[in-house]
Amino acid sequence: MRLLSSIFGFALRKAGLFVALLLSLFLVLLLMSALVPALREAEAGRDRLVQVVEERRSLERELTIQRTEVGAARNATVQRVRASAEQTFETTRREVVDGKSEVSDKQGQRDDACGFFASLPERLPVGPNPCATAQAILDEADAALKTAEATRDEAQARLGTLRDGKLTSTEKLDRLGEQSDRPDLERRLDSTESDLARTRAEERSLRADENSWSGRVVSLWAGSWKWLAMAAALAILLPGLLRLLSYFVLMPLVARAGAPIELEDESDHGSARISTSPAVRTLSARLGAGEALSVRSEHVRSVPGRVGSRLLYSPRSPFISFAAGLYGLSHVIGERDGTPVTLAAPNDSDSYLMRIDFERHPGLVMYPKHVVGVIGSPRLTKRWRWGIQALATGQVRYVMFAGTGSLIVQGSGDVVSVVPDGGPTRMDQHLVMGFDSRTSIRVRRTESRWGYLWGKTDLVVDEFTGPHPFFWQKSSAERPSNPVARTFNTFFSAIGKLLGF
Repeated sequence: MRLLSSIFGFALRKAGLFVALLLSLFLVLLLMSALVPALREAEAGRDRLVQVVEERRSLERELTIQRTEVGAARNATVQRVRASAEQTFETTRREVVDGKSEVSDKQGQRDDACGFFASLPERLPVGPNPCATAQAILDEADAALKTAEATRDEAQARLGTLRDGKLTSTEKLDRLGEQSDRPDLERRLDSTESDLARTRAEERSLRADENSWSGRVVSLWAGSWKWLAMAAALAILLPGLLRLLSYFVLMPLVARAGAPIELEDESDHGSARISTSPAVRTLSARLGAGEALSVRSEHVRSVPGRVGSRLLYSPRSPFISFAAGLYGLSHVIGERDGTPVTLAAPNDSDSYLMRIDFERHPGLVMYPKHVVGVIGSPRLTKRWRWGIQALATGQVRYVMFAGTGSLIVQGSGDVVSVVPDGGPTRMDQHLVMGFDSRTSIRVRRTESRWGYLWGKTDLVVDEFTGPHPFFWQKSSAERPSNPVARTFNTFFSAIGKLLGF
C-alpha cells in the first residue's frame, strides 16, 4: 500500500507540475493582454488573419475550378469557331475555283462577242450590243470571284490564328474578336478574381500589422506554446526515462563488457608495504630528523620552530599540483630531536584525517582533492586506461603516489580503509577516496533499484577485488544549492574526475 501511495503521489506531483507550468504561461499571457491593449488588438488581428487566409485559400481553390471551367468553355468555343472557319474556307475555296473557271468561260464569250465580225451589229446605230452585254456578264463574274477570294483569305487567316500552338484559347478568341459561348462563367470568374484581389489586399495589411511588436509577441506565443508544453513534458519525463534506460539496458551491457581495471601487477611488487593510522579530527604527527612535510597551510595548527613555504608540491607536475590544491604549501622539516606537527580541517568540524604510510610501493591512487599533506618525497606518476570499464567510471587517468613516504588524507564523516579479502566489495563512487594500484576494479550497477529510480542513490558503484586496501569516506561534501553553481560544479567535477582529479 505504501508503494502504491508513493507511485500515486509521484504521478500527482508530476501532473501538478505540468498543469502549473501551463497555467503560469497562460496567466502571463492574460496579464499582458489586460495591461497592453495593443496585444488584444494584435490577438484579434491574428484571429482575423486566420479567417482571411482561409477565405483566400477557399477563393483560390474556387478560382482554380472556375478557371478550369472557363478554359474548357473557351476551348469548346475555339473548336466551334475553328470548325466554322474550316467549313467557310473549304466552301470559299471551291467557290474561287468555280469562279475562276466561270470567269475564264465568260472571258472567252466576251472575246467572241467583241470580235470584228461579231461586233459589226453593235456598230450599227440601232439594235442590240452583244459585246457590251458579254463584258457586263464578265465583270459580274469577276466581282463574284474577288468576293470569294477575299472571303477565302479571311477564313485562311482565321484558321492560321486558330491553329497557332503558341497561343492560348483566350488569346485566340481575343485576336479573332470572338466571345465565349458561356458568358455566365466569364462573369463569375471576374467576380471571383475581384474577391480574391480584395482578400489578398486585406491579408497583406494584416501581415503588416503582424510585424509590429505586439503582433510578434502574439505570433511568438501562438507558434511556441506547443513546443513549450512539449519541452515541459520532456523536462519532467526525460530524467525518469533516462534512468530506466541506464538501469535496465546500458549498465547490464557495461557490466558484461571489458576487462577490469588493473593499474599494477601484484607479482612485480611483492615487497611493497602499506599501513594506516586511525582517522581522527585532529592528527598529530612527529617528523624525524630531516623528514619533510608539505601540507596545505590552512590545515597547520601547531608547529614548534620555523615553518617554510613551497609554491608547488612537484615542480615536475605543476598542473597536477595546482589542480589538486597542492600549491602555496607550508613546508616543515624535522629537527634533530624530532618535530611534532598538529593538523586539523580548517572549516569543517566533521572532517577526519588519516595518515597512510607506504614503502617501495608501485603507486597509491588517491584523488588529489583528498590529499592534505605529503611526508617524504614520493613521486607523482600517471596511468591512462581506456575501455568500457574506464569510461563507465568517468575516469581515464589515474594520479598515483609511488615509492616511499606518507600521505595525510581528509574525508567527510570518517575515513575507512577496507581490504576486500573475503571477495568483491562494492562502494558508491562518490564515497571512494582512493585505492591501492594493485587492486582490481570493475563497475557494477547499484543493487538499490528503487533508490536509484527515485534519485536517492547513484547508478554506478565500484567493485574492488584483491588483498589490498581501498579508502572511502562516510559522506560526500555538500553540493551548492544554487542551480547555476550546481551546474558548473557538476560539469567541472566531471572533467576533473576524467583526468584523475
